[in-house]
Amino acid sequence: MKRLLLITAILLSVSGLSAQETLKFSAQIRPRFEIDNKDFKSSTRANTFTALRTRLGLSFLPVKNFSGFIEVQDSRNYGEETSTVANMKNLDLHQAYFKVEEIFSLPLDLKVGRFEAAYGSERFISVVGWNNIGRSFDGGIITFKNESVDIDLFAAREFEKSLVGDSTDQNIYSLFADLKLVESYKIQPFIIWQRVQPTSVLNRATIGFNVKGNLNKFNHEIDFGYQTGSFYSGGRNQDISAYTFSLSADYSLAGKLKPVIGVQADFASGDNNPADNNFKSYTSLYASGHKFFGYMDYFVNFPNDTYGLGLLDLIGKIGITPITDLKFNFHFHLFNSMEDYTLTTGSKSKSFGTEFDFVASYKYNSNVTFEGGASLFSAGDIFKEKRGKDTATWFYLMAVANF
Repeated sequence: MKRLLLITAILLSVSGLSAQETLKFSAQIRPRFEIDNKDFKSSTRANTFTALRTRLGLSFLPVKNFSGFIEVQDSRNYGEETSTVANMKNLDLHQAYFKVEEIFSLPLDLKVGRFEAAYGSERFISVVGWNNIGRSFDGGIITFKNESVDIDLFAAREFEKSLVGDSTDQNIYSLFADLKLVESYKIQPFIIWQRVQPTSVLNRATIGFNVKGNLNKFNHEIDFGYQTGSFYSGGRNQDISAYTFSLSADYSLAGKLKPVIGVQADFASGDNNPADNNFKSYTSLYASGHKFFGYMDYFVNFPNDTYGLGLLDLIGKIGITPITDLKFNFHFHLFNSMEDYTLTTGSKSKSFGTEFDFVASYKYNSNVTFEGGASLFSAGDIFKEKRGKDTATWFYLMAVANF
């Protein structure tokens, strides 16, 4: 925290260097208290803790069409330091980039540095806002814009090993397009290429699209991604052929409670023969699993969290707004695998379990929002063998203060 205060003082002093510079400060303080009893063991006591994320940003616009942004972040749990006078040095540079618009008088924008990135529904690339750290990329984005399409060419280095010949470094190359073809619809095709040096270690492309429509009170969204390429694992080269698909829809009803009902189905492919050289399990990329696959976060890292079996998640949703700025949301998840799992009894099952999520949020004013939730997970046959037989629970209370 001392380092955060020091950087704050430096930024404040910088703001006085030139009266011609346009500067704007931003900040966020987000404490979140959790009661975690997610281990499927009723004999153990719940783990209680409070996570705190603090961000301080400075944006500047010294001249037309040129801007920059610097954001520092401290992420910690209450009481994690050895004493009240200790310093764990959790401070990090979350974002630091500059942006040039209409570079060389062309319809091109350039962003370079360390930055957050989110596209479409955030099923493939997300800022992961729920996470106490959040995601940043180191690289650059070139954006082309005209009346019919916006295109982002995205390049970032995910891992830097500093070895001779850039060995085992991993890069990300992406293209995202926003097609302005149909009114009230967003159509966004994309390709994400993950490449390790040498490419025999990993050479994976994910090709897909996001379509989102709004027809009066009916909202619907489709996500699709197909993975191809190859990687080295288990002592052998494997060819990748995997997919994910999601379809969601919700409808806003009339009434004092402003009810919204919705349904959603998510699919992620699994591998029915892990011993061969064909890898069919969908691999999650840079998504926000918390946003889609239940708030208890049992399914955020595919294929590990699905044991390579894939996932079929059927979801029912209900939302109401009893008073202005107060919202209640109820979600029910039925989690099954795409491939059969053989139990110790010799029988087969596809049941991971069921999850019920309840979230209440209240917008206190334009700067402060309070949020709380409770979740319950009833284990199916697979989780009973892999994790435990008892019901798992989780609760949280969170405040988000933006300045």
